[in-house]
Amino acid sequence: MSLIRFTMLLLLFTLLLPATAPSAIAKGPWDDQLQQDIAQWMRTISAQDAGFASWRNATPTVRTLGTNQHQWLVTLTTQGKEVGYMVVAELPEKTDNKNTADAQKFVFVLLEYGSGEYLLFDETLAPPDEDAVPVYDGFSSFWKVNKEKVTHYIDAKTGERYPTTFQPDPEMIVRMDPRDLATAEKRLVQQRSFSSVEENPFDHIDWLPAALAEPPTRTAVSWKSLMDRQEPRSAVLTVSLFHDQVTSPFSIGSVHVWNEDVAYVGIWNEGLRFLPFSYASEVGRIVN
Repeated sequence: MSLIRFTMLLLLFTLLLPATAPSAIAKGPWDDQLQQDIAQWMRTISAQDAGFASWRNATPTVRTLGTNQHQWLVTLTTQGKEVGYMVVAELPEKTDNKNTADAQKFVFVLLEYGSGEYLLFDETLAPPDEDAVPVYDGFSSFWKVNKEKVTHYIDAKTGERYPTTFQPDPEMIVRMDPRDLATAEKRLVQQRSFSSVEENPFDHIDWLPAALAEPPTRTAVSWKSLMDRQEPRSAVLTVSLFHDQVTSPFSIGSVHVWNEDVAYVGIWNEGLRFLPFSYASEVGRIVN
């Protein structure tokens, strides 16, 4: 065998080898753990919130998001009908252990979840471009398409196409501490629902003066105060995206509390979607 042919075969063999990173493993203990965690989240959410009752007999389908992002979109279906979704990530586990000799451990976390037929990265809204890449970052989630030396961004929830002059913010949600997120060890223990049908924040605009106040201030509203809220109208979460070029208001429809100390806020956005309260407080502010 010639040296050139041997080198080409060696290169081909190397390219065919599976990646060694845990998130690239297709089957085995790692995959079993992911499936177990998904099943546990489905059980605890559907047991505590009647709005997720359809999850009890749902079938999850898992697909990766992006490239080497360690993120997965979980679509839930019942009798062929889509009833919700989850976004799961693998993040480095953070502990108080100071022993640096210990091997780094990873944990699966729940970044977002939602009920109903309106999914995130819905294939019916996906751009037709074959090279469209899904990029997940909470409210700033989009398909990224490079065409004719121009980068296009299409909203992952609504399919809205942003102006090509807009540039996304640095990724935020992937930098969160896993201790502020739902893991499979945590249980949903409390929930408060404010509205059972989709609400448009512009149906009433008394929140606008506070949202437009200068200088803007980050929210001082805690999830505990939201749980105790007595006002008849829903609070509004305003979020600035694409370096403050887009301001998106969302009516708050629900709050979920995990293990008494980790909260997720449910906002109306083509269906009810839940994101970590700590993340929402970083990128937006709540106005009444």
